[in-house]
Parts: sequence; structure tokens; C-alpha cells
Amino acid sequence: MKKLFYLLAALLLLASCEHKELCYQHPHLKTVRVEFDWRDAPDASPAGMCVYFYPLEGGNGQRFDFAGTAGGEVQLRVGRYVALCYNNDTEIVEFYNTDDFAAHGVYTREGNPLEPIYGNAANYAPRADGSEEEPVRISPDMMWGCTASEVEVTDEGLSCSCLPSGAEDADGGTQRDEYVITLYPHELVCTYTYEVRNVSNLKHMVQMCGTISGMAGTLAFASEELGTESVTVPFESVSDGVSTVTGRFYTFGHHPDNPDPHRMVFYVVMDDGAKYCYKDTEKLDVTTQVHEAPDFRHVHIIIDGLDLPQPIENGHGFDVDVDDWEVVEEEIKI
Repeated sequence: MKKLFYLLAALLLLASCEHKELCYQHPHLKTVRVEFDWRDAPDASPAGMCVYFYPLEGGNGQRFDFAGTAGGEVQLRVGRYVALCYNNDTEIVEFYNTDDFAAHGVYTREGNPLEPIYGNAANYAPRADGSEEEPVRISPDMMWGCTASEVEVTDEGLSCSCLPSGAEDADGGTQRDEYVITLYPHELVCTYTYEVRNVSNLKHMVQMCGTISGMAGTLAFASEELGTESVTVPFESVSDGVSTVTGRFYTFGHHPDNPDPHRMVFYVVMDDGAKYCYKDTEKLDVTTQVHEAPDFRHVHIIIDGLDLPQPIENGHGFDVDVDDWEVVEEEIKI
């Protein structure tokens, strides 16, 4: 009887055991450390970064976010990927096609030429000749980023191809024993600065802004290709109160195959309420300065001589809601 009891107990014990086979079919998860090397943008100071890994076998990209500039750890399945990264602290730009590595890009919303003064509610402003049909797009945030190709995660380690600017040796593309990928972000947008020198009657100016035409409105991250459609970008102006006006703004830049010129327009409100629009002089066509800049990422434009009128005593009276702009097409020395 005891033998029968022990036999039944053994059978019940065997029946309760769940047999689990070893996993040979499913890709394993690996802990990968993402590191950012800032040698190509030593002055960059984003609040954080994001990285997208797109599996070459298909499927949506995986996004990982990191605070600061150092990086961090992510979990990736064994497989092959392409990757891209950029700073995640932007407030102005908008993104499109984020699930497609090749088409993932960035743009900005529509704006108004007078937005730096009146906000986006302004109704009318004269435009540079030939740019009247260009969309007005506000200036983007500063952005840094890069891509990595041939990213392969295996059970032995990780390999990838991602090099700093100017590197010829595969320092960032060699097979690694450890699970580390190093990315080398660089500037993705352009910084334009300008100065208007020898401005007369500047002490009577109370508000001023400007635009530049013929700029690109989109940027694709993977190829860093710019959109071919021309847009007009508004920007702020700062007076020193004496004789010089300066400004600084970001832009995606200009497409090298786009023939549209780059013309600047300045909108000036004087302390008597008069409003003047300076445009369409030969010297406000800054195409040559833009195209021949030594560094296309950092363009500096110089305009020498702008004659603001002497205010009329007991004149218009200050009224920022007036839409009537007096167009001035005098020659400005450059």
C-alpha cells in the first residue's frame, strides 16, 4: 500500500513540473551604453538628448531620452539598426515622419514678418519683391545631432559606423567587445548674425525687426538635406541707441540648388508713430554675402548706412496698430 502511495505522489510531482525549453529563437535584449562625444560642438549645452534606433528588418524606431549631455543606458534586441540623435530640449521646432529614418525631419510653424514686434496677429507687411508668395516660417531652435549606420548588436558585442567630422579612420566604426555606441553631435542649424552700421536718427527708433527671404523651411536628419521650397524668416533687431543695429537668428540655411535670392527687409517704428519699411534696394540683396560666407553654418551680414527720418514734431502719434507702412527704397551703402 505504501508503495502505491509513493508511486502516486511521484506521478503527481512529475505532472506539476513545467518543462521550459531554452530560448534559441527570440532575439536577446542587451544593455547598450550610449555616449555623446562633443568634440564637433564643444560649446553645445543642450538640456538633454534623444536617440532613435531603427531596426533594418523593419518596424518603428525606438526613442530613448537622456538628461544632460553624457548619455545613458538603453535596452536593445540583438539585431541591425540605423540611428540618429538630436537635442530634446527644443520649444519651437516641429517634427515629421519620426517613424522613418530616411524621412525623419524638422520644420517650424508659419509666422508673420512682423512677429518680433507684434506677435503672430499682425495683418500686413510689405515683402521683398519676388518673395510675396513665400511662406513665412519662424526661426528654429538651436539643434545638434548626428546619425550612425551599420549598428549591429550581437551576443558578443556592438559594432557601428559613426565618425566625428573630418575623421577618415574607422575610430567610431570598429567592432567593440563592450556594448557601447559613441555618437558625435554637431550643429544642425545655421547661426546668422547681422549688423547695420551708421544708422541715422536711431535714438528716435522705438521698434524694429526684419526678414530674410529665400531660406530653406525643412531639414531631414538622416541626409541633412534641406527643403527646396523657399521661405521668409523673420528676426529681431537690437539697437545700441546710437548708430548700430544688430541681430542674431537661427535658420536651416539655404539650399545650394535654389536660385531664389536672399533679400533683407527692415521694419522700423519711430517715436512719432511713423512706420517705415526699407526694402528692395540693391544693397539689401545679401545673396552674395550668404553664399560666399567662409562658414555656411555661421554667416555674418554687414550693411553700412541706413537713413532713418527725423521725426515730425507733433506728428503721427505713437500707434502700434496702424497697418500703413511707408516703403523706403533708397540706396543703402554696404
